[in-house]
Amino acid sequence: MKFQQDTQDIANRSPSPYYTEIQNIATKLKLGELRSSYTQSTINGTRLLINAIVWFLISAIGLFFLIDAIRKIALATTLADPQTLRSIGGIAVVSLVVLSGCFLQGWRNLREYNYRRREQVHIFEDGFVFLEGRQQSHALRWDMIESLLRGMLDPKHPRHVRHDTLTFITDKDVVLAFEPKVLQRTELCDSIERTYTDYRRPGMLELFRLGEELEFGDLIIDQDGVSHVHANTDHEETLDWDEIETFEVGDTYTRITSKAQTEHAWFEELTADIENALILKELLPIVRH
Repeated sequence: MKFQQDTQDIANRSPSPYYTEIQNIATKLKLGELRSSYTQSTINGTRLLINAIVWFLISAIGLFFLIDAIRKIALATTLADPQTLRSIGGIAVVSLVVLSGCFLQGWRNLREYNYRRREQVHIFEDGFVFLEGRQQSHALRWDMIESLLRGMLDPKHPRHVRHDTLTFITDKDVVLAFEPKVLQRTELCDSIERTYTDYRRPGMLELFRLGEELEFGDLIIDQDGVSHVHANTDHEETLDWDEIETFEVGDTYTRITSKAQTEHAWFEELTADIENALILKELLPIVRH
């Protein structure tokens, strides 16, 4: 099985059926300029093209011989009785059905060749489009995304966090899991998370400066300090900024320790479970000073 990974200009290199669909979606949602594209081919395009040519040739050659046979029979006088003509007509109809099936198979192979890049992700200035063959497509504007979570625990290695997945929570509380299969999926997730963060961070910083609370899942920050809501309870703990010893958003864990008790974390959670973790990480140096 052949895999192909491209980061390329969509107008020059992307298959035309996708280009039309992508342009329509991007225009409808006003996604702005294209930033980058990621595609994966999971089908051997050469094999599909050869199959299409073979089926077209079979149907064309078969149709030629069928027409030639009918022409010769029509000119023959010895086969002019009605019963024989009906039999010949029946054979001709069956032959046409078979040849039509061959032509249809060739057409299907040609269509599949046009859509051979089964998965495509295109990142725009104001959102992204995800296409998976002809079956489904998703498109999100950055302002439609309420929260983004990066990564998940690897089911095969419970202590290992995969960073090649994203989870989106939209402004309508719809949860969308995004697990790309392109070869450079980590780079793709980096690009989406970075573009989304650049879009959301200025607005969230402005809200913070206006005295609003910023929620990152169960973790809440404001000008006074940090609050942590315990899972499955309404119990909330608060720590003022001047009481915090360390506040680290790492690749695997997010930890907060207090000056009063440095040997144990006041808060510890997988960064993959922190909503908008990259925004939190980049806001910390600003809000703590």
